[in-house]
Amino acid sequence: MNSASPEVLEVRLARLERSLQRARWGMLGLLLLVVALFLAWYGVGGIVQREIRVHRIYAVDDTGTVRVRIGQDPAGGHRLSRVAGVTFYDGTGLERGGMGTMANGSAAVALDASSTPKGTDRDRVGLMVDGKGNTMFMLLDAKAVPVVVAKGGDKGGSLQVSALTPDGKQLQVRTLGVDGDRQSTEDAD
Repeated sequence: MNSASPEVLEVRLARLERSLQRARWGMLGLLLLVVALFLAWYGVGGIVQREIRVHRIYAVDDTGTVRVRIGQDPAGGHRLSRVAGVTFYDGTGLERGGMGTMANGSAAVALDASSTPKGTDRDRVGLMVDGKGNTMFMLLDAKAVPVVVAKGGDKGGSLQVSALTPDGKQLQVRTLGVDGDRQSTEDAD
């Protein structure tokens, strides 16, 4: 059994208290150093991600209306082929165009009209490259009738201009290609 005087015990206790206080300050300093290194690693002013993976991103305006969507169309949509890309919307939430790649191998840029007669497509300007590398540029009028179509492919290109007849039942088409100039009349579907 070790007996020590009360004075010796007080001195030892005071040393232990000072040692404990230094250890607490050391731990706090170490914690601050770890936090500083963490912030330095991820960038000053916030965390910088090297990669973000999401299915869709929606940008909304001040009223909460979706104005831009980045991502793939939901399954079962209204398009002939599912699209992944950027879609633009107007202030009412109506799709007005976009650009993207399609499940059928095509890539396209399109602009749509804000309003159309009932049953009429809203497409007005389109630029497309299909899965085989063929190209097409199309302008449509207010009734969604193609008025200018330019096509390019393995066998050359063609430029086509069209107009509806005054009664609106037929489409007059003039095609200019490397093999000559042709005119035709087609039923307006």
